[in-house]
Amino acid sequence: MTDTESDRSAMLAEIIPPKLLPRLLQRFDLVTLYFALIFGSYGAAQMAAGGWAAIPMMILAAITFLAPCALAAYELGTLYPGEGGVYVWAHKTAGPIHGFIAGWLSWVPIFLLLPLGAITVVAHAQYLFDSEWSLSTQVFVQACFIAAVTGVSATRLRISQGYIRIMFFVSLATALAVFAVGLTTAQPATPVNSDIYAFDLNVHGALYSAAVLWLLGVEVPFNMGAEIRDHKRAVGTMFLWGTIALLIAYLIGIAGILLTTSQGEIDVTTGLARAAGSQWATAGVIVGCAVMLAVSSQDVAYMNTYSRLLFISGIERRLPAVFGQITSTTRVPLPALLAQGVGAIGVVLIFSSQPNLAVAFNFYIAALIVVWCCALFYLYFGIVRARFALQHDYVERGDEVWRIPGGKAGVIFVALFGSAFNAVAIYYVFALPMSADVSPDQWRQWLAVLAGLVLLTGIAIFALGRKNAKEATVESELAKYAMFDEAPE
Repeated sequence: MTDTESDRSAMLAEIIPPKLLPRLLQRFDLVTLYFALIFGSYGAAQMAAGGWAAIPMMILAAITFLAPCALAAYELGTLYPGEGGVYVWAHKTAGPIHGFIAGWLSWVPIFLLLPLGAITVVAHAQYLFDSEWSLSTQVFVQACFIAAVTGVSATRLRISQGYIRIMFFVSLATALAVFAVGLTTAQPATPVNSDIYAFDLNVHGALYSAAVLWLLGVEVPFNMGAEIRDHKRAVGTMFLWGTIALLIAYLIGIAGILLTTSQGEIDVTTGLARAAGSQWATAGVIVGCAVMLAVSSQDVAYMNTYSRLLFISGIERRLPAVFGQITSTTRVPLPALLAQGVGAIGVVLIFSSQPNLAVAFNFYIAALIVVWCCALFYLYFGIVRARFALQHDYVERGDEVWRIPGGKAGVIFVALFGSAFNAVAIYYVFALPMSADVSPDQWRQWLAVLAGLVLLTGIAIFALGRKNAKEATVESELAKYAMFDEAPE
């Protein structure tokens, strides 16, 4: 096959980004990026509020949810290493509309993740200053934080990724510090009980779904596929060491909070800092400051990775072409970054206007789990479809593709196992409200409406962009970037 024929059979998202974006992400970069995207101190605090059952539920979620998702993403990510991750995978294995919907469902969570980081930073600032700010002050600081994160993300990838690398050690240190403080307590503030080895989903199903929430994001680093060097080795390192670091941080963070804080008194946002401060006030201040820095790097990671979904949607002309633009100096998709920053600030303003902020936020978190998990079904369908019907793609990529062990039987097992527990996580989100102020029937109805609206919006956007997508060609799109030099290594 000639280069021209190959270009015509490939997606624009596979052809154009490698010519423009620097291939800077190496093995340690991916480990730190993966860790930043998934680990959150507020996740450890929320899990700890469920008591010692949080530890077995986190382990169970890692085995049943994170592991199959990682295996499927590893194979698809090395088979189709283009910019856009699940967008490209679903397009290749299920068709254009499914590619866009998968990308859309994966991208929508950015509008909770950025505000969640901003809320966390404000909560820690109030804890550090021992004060309660007015709602208008909180909203203003949250907006400033999102703007600052957008500014850092708009710098060269080498700079913003360097910040994430440094904050990896800071973030991991927060969990280690709290665990160390917990070990110094004479008696556990939350006594250890039989829940520490309770793997019963009938009893702790809601906590299992919460653990899934705090493990979501396995596939997100692949959004920057064109910027990764040596996918097979780098991704393997990311999943091995990144997952080890991630689980250690969550488990010792949860344990440290429970050892130092009574379960009923755990703050689900600032729990890690308060746990450290319960034994030594200065430790609480240090951990609180470290958490704020770590959260800022987490939001930079969100901005960088999620903006690539907008970027390739612009290149593919599924969204306005402006989103497919990058700056000539920094080589980052500035319009996409700005859109995310402005949208996140808009969500902060919407939340601040709600009469019951806690209920609205819980609805949004629940919808996030449902929508994101729905996108992950494309991984399991895609890996089966690729193995059984797209063998020519494996031949073309050769040894650069990592394969799930066990041949086709292994692929089917991973797909069925992962899909089943993906469905279990969604089921338990619907089963019981996250808020006592809402009846179970109201909770399910509104949650179904929110998730349905997200899906229908994605379908509508795809339909509106069909004409522009058909008009886009490799030649016409490459002509727009004629003034750019070849992407630096």
